[in-house]
Amino acid sequence: MLRRDTQFDVRYVAAPKLLKVITPEELIEKGARVCAGQADFDDLILWMGTGNNYHHEQLMTLPVGGFLFQELAPQYSACGATILASPRDPEVVQPGDVIAVSPDTNVVRVVYRRGANSNLLFMTDRCNSLCLMCSQPPKEVDDRWHIDENLSLLDLIDPGSEQLGISGGEPTLYRDGLLAIIRHAAATVPEKALHILSNGRLLSDASWIADLKRLNHPNITWGIPLYADNAKDHDEVVNAPGAFAETMAGLYNLQRAGQRIEIRMVLSKLTVARLPEWAHYVFRNLPFTHHVALMGIENTGLAKKNYAALWIDPADYQIQLASAAHFLDIRGLTVSVYNLPLCVLEPTLGRFYRQSISDWKNLFIDTCQSCSAKQACAGFFKSHSTRWQSRNIHPLSPKELETLQGAPYEVA
Repeated sequence: MLRRDTQFDVRYVAAPKLLKVITPEELIEKGARVCAGQADFDDLILWMGTGNNYHHEQLMTLPVGGFLFQELAPQYSACGATILASPRDPEVVQPGDVIAVSPDTNVVRVVYRRGANSNLLFMTDRCNSLCLMCSQPPKEVDDRWHIDENLSLLDLIDPGSEQLGISGGEPTLYRDGLLAIIRHAAATVPEKALHILSNGRLLSDASWIADLKRLNHPNITWGIPLYADNAKDHDEVVNAPGAFAETMAGLYNLQRAGQRIEIRMVLSKLTVARLPEWAHYVFRNLPFTHHVALMGIENTGLAKKNYAALWIDPADYQIQLASAAHFLDIRGLTVSVYNLPLCVLEPTLGRFYRQSISDWKNLFIDTCQSCSAKQACAGFFKSHSTRWQSRNIHPLSPKELETLQGAPYEVA
């Protein structure tokens, strides 16, 4: 499990900037073509490795934007390019990553990780809801700078097929910026699927339909949460009166705009009792849904504050979960179960299970070490505590694992 940032000795950074970490071999083979979009040598920072001093001196004559050392030799300190050296955690930044540097801090953020299963474009800390289980409580700030950063990031990431998330906060709060990012993604990395997380409320404005129809991206999915089959319960979960009606209107507008839709349900004490009724509601009212995601709760952010209202042992809602999943599956909707340890599932749910927790967020506790399912299980969020742990956590034997059917690797 890797963090997304670490401290460096940072020198010669004049302004906030994104840089693509590249090895000398990649530079020789591809140059700036290692990036998916428009980039030049000034956008690259060269990974210096642990070569000898003469080798480093030769490399530092190259006209790149910077040089990254695991250690810093004194004779290189007068170089005019950006220098990053002596990372506190040398595992965090690796070749292929895109990093954010700033003159105001010695913290270097990884904003894109080569080979990760959870790369996303973060839009904003703002949100127009206040969900009881929000893992990242919203802030009332003007952070439109994320728009320009994401547009630059799309140019620097690796080419090739993968899924990119777009998330917040609520991305639709910056409507023009979101549309610009989707357009730029279509032009730069059309081979990459986009998965946009939104509460759908602002999409109730019908003028979105024309804007979305004009987008020329071949593969977008909108992940929209619907926490109940009725307005009272949904609005209680998201702490916003009128949200249910707005979200439903937004879903219908997405359908009119020809968008692919995923309905998301976070499983908690407030939502699981009516899961079968909720599944019926989704099928009757949103039959155009492409995917239904049934998700365990992430025990961080506001979820900690609202523990008493939210926590229910997953062992106690397996009947309702199985009823909802099988009901939707039989009727042709694709269903996935996310963010729960495999050992707590009712066995027939194994075919819906996804190893979903992002690679930089997940962990396995001591009980898991002898489990036969570690390679297939999502494990726990790094925020895990025994307070949020099911009584049914146990190592699965090979025979128990045989009763569960595997499923493709996906990210929640």
